Amino acid sequence: MQDIHNIKSPVMVGLDPGFIKMILLIAGGFSCLVLGIFLIKRFWKFKSKQPQTKLIQAILPYEAALGELDCLCRKTVIDPRAFYFDLGGLVKRYVGGSYSMNAVEMTTQELVRQIRLTGMNTVLIMEVSQFLNISDPFRYGPVVPDSSQVKKDLVSVRQLIMGMEEDLESKRCKQEAP
Repeated sequence: MQDIHNIKSPVMVGLDPGFIKMILLIAGGFSCLVLGIFLIKRFWKFKSKQPQTKLIQAILPYEAALGELDCLCRKTVIDPRAFYFDLGGLVKRYVGGSYSMNAVEMTTQELVRQIRLTGMNTVLIMEVSQFLNISDPFRYGPVVPDSSQVKKDLVSVRQLIMGMEEDLESKRCKQEAP
């Protein structure tokens, strides 16, 4: 019996199951770490893209109109047509902002009709109508005003805006008082 040998112990083939478990645990932990970093970066990026709400102080139409009028007074009038476009637009923006209407898009006749519906003082309505009717040929026609007319219109627009603001204030006071 010399040709019979003892049974050899089993030989390991492939990878150790403990080693595979260790590799899977490390890979899972690493992927969780990468996913966490990705989500944090995405959150920060999203947070930074959101518009920051800033408090914007609203400029009242009266203050805006007087500021624009002061700017127009300081400018030298090179092109009267452009000047009257600015001046007429100023009046229309003020009326539109004060009386909540789209006055800039209206013709003079449409604007006067809408102003009558607001309950504005009839004298002021006539002054607005008169100014816009006088300035329309300067804006849309071939008529060129002289420099004295420009100065006179600047003063009249200032008085017109101040008169409309006084009219609005008196109406506000009447509404507040029972």
